[in-house]
Amino acid sequence: MSVTVFSFVMSVLFSALFIVAIHMLRNQPLFLHSFGVHTIFGLYALCLFRTAVVLELPFTVPIGLNDMFSTGFETVWAAQISVGDSQIRVLLALCGIWAVISVTLIVQFLWKSWKVSRKAEWYSTNKDSRAERVLERVKNESWRMPAVSVCICPTLDIPMGTGLFRHRICLPEHEYTQEEMYYILKHEYTHFCNRDLTVKFLAHLFCCIFWWNPAVYLLKKDISQILEIKCDIRATEKFSKRERLEYLLTIVRVLERAESTGRTQPPMLSTGLASRKNQDDTRERFRMITAVPRSISRLCQGAFWTLAVTLVMLSYSFVLQPAFDPPVEDIYTNESVEEFSTDGAYISERADGSYSLVLSNGAIYDNLNRIALETYMNEGLKIRKE
Repeated sequence: MSVTVFSFVMSVLFSALFIVAIHMLRNQPLFLHSFGVHTIFGLYALCLFRTAVVLELPFTVPIGLNDMFSTGFETVWAAQISVGDSQIRVLLALCGIWAVISVTLIVQFLWKSWKVSRKAEWYSTNKDSRAERVLERVKNESWRMPAVSVCICPTLDIPMGTGLFRHRICLPEHEYTQEEMYYILKHEYTHFCNRDLTVKFLAHLFCCIFWWNPAVYLLKKDISQILEIKCDIRATEKFSKRERLEYLLTIVRVLERAESTGRTQPPMLSTGLASRKNQDDTRERFRMITAVPRSISRLCQGAFWTLAVTLVMLSYSFVLQPAFDPPVEDIYTNESVEEFSTDGAYISERADGSYSLVLSNGAIYDNLNRIALETYMNEGLKIRKE
């Protein structure tokens, strides 16, 4: 096993193709209703595996490409730029730019996330006794009980959850009914139970590292929406039809209040009950909550996952790389080496059991050894008995 430039290129190429394919599947309502959001999540996990494991495995077959591919690679590989009195390879400079921008984006992302956590700390003492009582009810109904606190944040216009380690639900300074408060806290608490902030954190880091790959932005957008749908489904799975309707109406009312205040969107590393940016995403969530899920057999699920894993493994079966003819000096190492064509040549089997190579120009090379004989036979030369 080894890591090469070509195995890295293949990893980026295949993971991008897989992300685009999953994005297309994810936008098919039939697939989403039949296989569910967990399948989409699992497929994206396979993509991340394909991106992270940049290896040429023992069974990987190198496929050499000539002409434009080889010429282009050789040009890029040998290209240099002048920096002062020094010459630096273009590929090395590009790797440096990639690293600098990636580190800058990661630092910027962590800094903004820290500021959000810091602001939540400021309002952590701004308690609301009614919200705390409702949160206790939500905790008692939950299958998992992470430590979560609730506070009032006047600068917000949409409820949100924040904090990778110190989980907080921050509520805007609005008057909510008892039902609205319950559905808001139920949604945000379910996010913490699902560890959705950890998933969003990893997805953002992935985008910061591979910022130059357009496919990762599809992944980030899809994961954010899938997390919301998964949270909605889990939060409402035991609700009656009336409770589901009230849950949806709560989202609508939160959006209406947010439109009237016109404040900023929740930060990147947070979960929000609703988003003003894309109304289509909200409509999709509504359809997933109200739609009756389609049942699909375990056989179909097993066949689908077998196909997905097989495609990922097949992507390791070959690697594209440039093919170059060896230099003449590597072939003709001394004066005893000569070149000839095997076109029209054949192998002559003598009566004494020896073999000779007969060329089309009449030249004869006697006493071929076993290795030479097998080599010429593999090249397609026929044996003629004398």
